[in-house]
Order: sequence, then C-alpha cells, then structure tokens
Amino acid sequence: MATMISLATLICIAFNGAAYAQASKQPDTMTQLLDYSRPGAAHDELEKLAGTWSFQDAELAFVKGTLVRKPIYNGRFYSVEMTGGKLPVPVADGKMKEEFYQSMQIEGFDNPKKKYITTSINNHIGSDIQMQTGTFDAAKQTFTYEWDDELIPGQIQKNRRVLTINDANHYKEEFYEIHGNEFVKVRELDYTKTTGQ
Repeated sequence: MATMISLATLICIAFNGAAYAQASKQPDTMTQLLDYSRPGAAHDELEKLAGTWSFQDAELAFVKGTLVRKPIYNGRFYSVEMTGGKLPVPVADGKMKEEFYQSMQIEGFDNPKKKYITTSINNHIGSDIQMQTGTFDAAKQTFTYEWDDELIPGQIQKNRRVLTINDANHYKEEFYEIHGNEFVKVRELDYTKTTGQ
C-alpha cells in the first residue's frame, strides 16, 4: 500500500512539474498585454498615408478639400481631419447653418482581431459614430472597409470603402452602397499629397 501511494505521489509530482515547466514557457499576462498593444508591420501600411493631401471628387468639381493624417500614440493610431467646401449643415432647433464640411477619423489596427478599424464622425449627415472594419491586400495595395449605417431608425445601409494606394503621392477612395443585392459605386475621391507628416 505504501509503495502504491509513493508511486502515485511521484506520478503526481512529475505531472505537476511538467505542467509548471510548460506554463513557465508562456509569457505572462502583462507581457502579452504590452506586446499586443505595440504598433507593428500592419501599422506601417497606415504610415504610408500620413501627411497632408488635397482631394477631388472624380466627377463633381465642387467636391474638393484637404485631408491631414497624423500618427498619434507613437504610431499606434492615426488621426484624420478632412475639410471640404461650404454646405448647409443641420443644427439645433430645426435650423440649418452654412459651414465647411468637416470630418474626423481615428484609424488603427486591432492586433488581437487582426483587422483595420476606422471610427468616423462628420458635421453634415449622421449623428452616429461609424465603426468601419477592414483588411489590407498587400499585392493590390488596397484597404477594404465595410460597415452598416442606420441614419434613420430602421433603415440600415450597408457600405464599403476601398482605398487604393497608387504611389507614394497618390491614392483613391471608392465608396459603395448595397443597392438590391450588390454593391454599387456612389463616389470616388482622388488624393494628391501636398506635404509629408
């Protein structure tokens, strides 16, 4: 009986020792939190878009303006501010006010989810905060984002934004909406870099 207990005890000790050795090889929680918080190669793709850009609608000459994209928090995220032409915007008490079109975005890459994320707000249409989720095709140098809008209760619109880097100084954005059962392009903006970061 004593021999059996001793054998069982030895097996238990050996098992626990092996488990401990395996666990000790795994990074601790804080190390993982820090490592998953760092900017990496995926963020480098966003870096290519940093700087000041002029933009122009491919068809509508009056749709034009400037966009400034800057790295923040050591390149972990990018802030984007866009300014366009004047237009009437809705304000309180049912009134309208003429202002320059403005939008703000935060761009980043979610390391655990392995997805590009953009949040977007503007001063024209919509009280929502858009949450766009996307991927990057290195061969085509293209970001593709998708999201749903519900600008009027119960009316959900599926959207897609395709951003293609043409070269170091030019890129374009194509915007699509679901009409019927397929995405239809509703706008194209062409960007030209005017200064660096």
